[in-house]
Amino acid sequence: MFAPAVLYGEALPLEFFTAGQSAPINSLAFARRDPLPGQPSYLQTVKYIDDGLRYIDPWSQFFISPAGEMCFRTRPYYPTIYYNDYYRIWCIYPQSVDRVEAGTGFTFHEVRLWCMHAYPQCAHSFDEIANNISAPTIDYRQERGALENLIYLMGGNVRPSQPAE
Repeated sequence: MFAPAVLYGEALPLEFFTAGQSAPINSLAFARRDPLPGQPSYLQTVKYIDDGLRYIDPWSQFFISPAGEMCFRTRPYYPTIYYNDYYRIWCIYPQSVDRVEAGTGFTFHEVRLWCMHAYPQCAHSFDEIANNISAPTIDYRQERGALENLIYLMGGNVRPSQPAE
């Protein structure tokens, strides 16, 4: 009866859904390795990635879920369908990421995380699965490096970066 009002094309803020969860987001429990010399810490890296997404779209968000997944809250930026123009949270376990690419998407520079061949369709949202996640960001080459660092810190291994397109 007292549901929050949401404008057309906008999803509820993440805090609305995570308020009742027992584990916090961005928990240090998921940092499996110490940073390499000269690299930022786990929490610094998470904040850097989040800031890069929010620079393009202030309603976007990056966080580590209570289950230890890297999650991107983004709005579809491909040519949208009338009923598919809302923010969606896509998540992926860092151990299932094969590579991180930086390049130019349909409308923005973006980073794209690809699933390992052994784990196809490892990226998921509430009701969909996919073999990759892409997110628009401001400095896509540095964001790629930050994501690769974060995956390392969380115990994953990615293939070395290729030059950006």
